[in-house]
Amino acid sequence: MNTISGLFSGKREGRVFLSPAVLLLLALTIFPFFFSLWLTFGKVSFVGGLSIHWVGFRNWARLFSDERFWNASSNTLFLVAIAVGLEYVIGLGLAILLSQSKIRGRGFFRVLFLTPMMLAPIAVGYMGRMMFNQTRGPVDHILTHLGLPAVAWLSNTDTAIYSIILMDVWQWTPFMFLILLAGLETIPPDFLEAGRVDGASRWQLFRHVIFPLLAPASLAAILIRVLEAFKIIDTIYIMTGGGPGISTETLTLFGYSIGLTAFDLAYGSTIAFSLFIMVLVMSIVLLLMTRRFQEVTFE
Repeated sequence: MNTISGLFSGKREGRVFLSPAVLLLLALTIFPFFFSLWLTFGKVSFVGGLSIHWVGFRNWARLFSDERFWNASSNTLFLVAIAVGLEYVIGLGLAILLSQSKIRGRGFFRVLFLTPMMLAPIAVGYMGRMMFNQTRGPVDHILTHLGLPAVAWLSNTDTAIYSIILMDVWQWTPFMFLILLAGLETIPPDFLEAGRVDGASRWQLFRHVIFPLLAPASLAAILIRVLEAFKIIDTIYIMTGGGPGISTETLTLFGYSIGLTAFDLAYGSTIAFSLFIMVLVMSIVLLLMTRRFQEVTFE
């Protein structure tokens, strides 16, 4: 046994056994990343075989002058801000309700809340298209029974994106609920009891004790959801296809239609990297805001 352990204890042997995994990681992540980055400065031609020609910053200049790109960017930012904000507020409310109240069957409600998150986004898209159908959908059916006019949810440029937001909130609020509930359960009860002894109201307990201590869990949940919401494509593709017109087209759907439908791989890669830069900047801003919030709160 000692002989066997001695054979694998050296650093050289460890590097040998780790090298296949490292090489696989490089092949699957780093190489495609830099290849796609290179494509943003080139032009792909399929005439006489695949060839890539260097064009400099022409794709980036095209991107910044493309009105469709700015429309997709505004749609993406609007969807992320509204959907993730609603998911956090509703998820936090449900987590507080279920953690502090003595509700019978709490385990059942936890499983029930998590059910939408278990569904595939494509299935959620088909459900949304059925729910918000203007002629046969149950949402408009309920509205007409209440004496309200039916709404063209998916065929109206003013309401289509809100239909997508509602389905996203329905599916991913359980994720926020799960993370925030776990964060609430890690707060020491002594902190809350000390606040009550000092005469703090429920709002004061939440503002000065629960919310600051929940900041790490909140940051993790918001960051994960922001990253995922920026990449949303399947639900939108099924529900509206980016329409009416391009009113619900996001950057991922825009990049898909340009790169894999129109086969403009270079411009499609440029769109993808613009999304990467946007997500990176958003993540850094969220981290800095959270750190500043924690410094001010605990001073």
